[in-house]
Amino acid sequence: MSSGPSMTLHVLGSGAAFSRRYGTTCSVLSLPSGERWLIDCGRQAPEQLLHAGMRWHDVAGQLITHVHGDHVFGLEEFAFVRYYTSVPGLPAVMKGGPRPRLAAHSAVLAELWEVLGPSLRYRSTAKGEPVTGTLADYFDVLSPSSVEPPAQASWNHAEAFHVAGLSLVVRETRHVYGKPSTSLEFALPGESSRLAWWSGDAVVDADLLERLESRTTIFFHDCTFVDFPGQVHGLFSDFEKLPPHLRKKIVLMHHDDGIEQHRERAQALGFRLAMPGDVYDLCSGQRLREG
Repeated sequence: MSSGPSMTLHVLGSGAAFSRRYGTTCSVLSLPSGERWLIDCGRQAPEQLLHAGMRWHDVAGQLITHVHGDHVFGLEEFAFVRYYTSVPGLPAVMKGGPRPRLAAHSAVLAELWEVLGPSLRYRSTAKGEPVTGTLADYFDVLSPSSVEPPAQASWNHAEAFHVAGLSLVVRETRHVYGKPSTSLEFALPGESSRLAWWSGDAVVDADLLERLESRTTIFFHDCTFVDFPGQVHGLFSDFEKLPPHLRKKIVLMHHDDGIEQHRERAQALGFRLAMPGDVYDLCSGQRLREG
């Protein structure tokens, strides 16, 4: 186990896009400072947060990997609740309270406003005056500190963000053809260059995983056991081809509701399966609590 300050990840929802058993994608990233950020915010996020004993006002920031409903449909409620409502010690945004922070690739942000704009552009001031809203009225939208130029698509291949207690790189991945989608590389506490990695939604990129492995404590990767033309997720038959030193660091998430019929096969190969309620220490790569 690691010593000193750590970062933990609490899985709220570990299921695929249409999951009813394990919930849509949402996890809580807890920083050494105690701040809590959400990784994605799917349509079931409000209930997932309630079940975990948290409120929207407990969330300091939001990380978005890409714009699909199972990753972003909870954001409208998050934005409105934080904008219009107060809790003791934390005024509503409209009354001068702090805006929750938002970090996402610039190409993802453009699509995010296409989804949220029809609702969030209609807002009121603290005096009840109707005004036109922007994403920046609801969120402290972070700007990247550095970028990597386009490689596969027309947008930046990667963008880096640094805010108190959190440093990460959002990197272009292959998900749905032509759609902005990113993975997350979290810098871990300490002076080393160690990482924890989150796929968002992506097909298996064995070369990337191998390049990152030596300094990555844990990989969270979406997984499906169902093959179809134009695959957009990590296919288990591709995971099976990975070497053992990679497999033992991979936690399979965003999985199908029928995952239990594959559990024995996956675990025999060294993979772990994310379940709602699981808590992981990112510095050690170990699971602290089973859901």
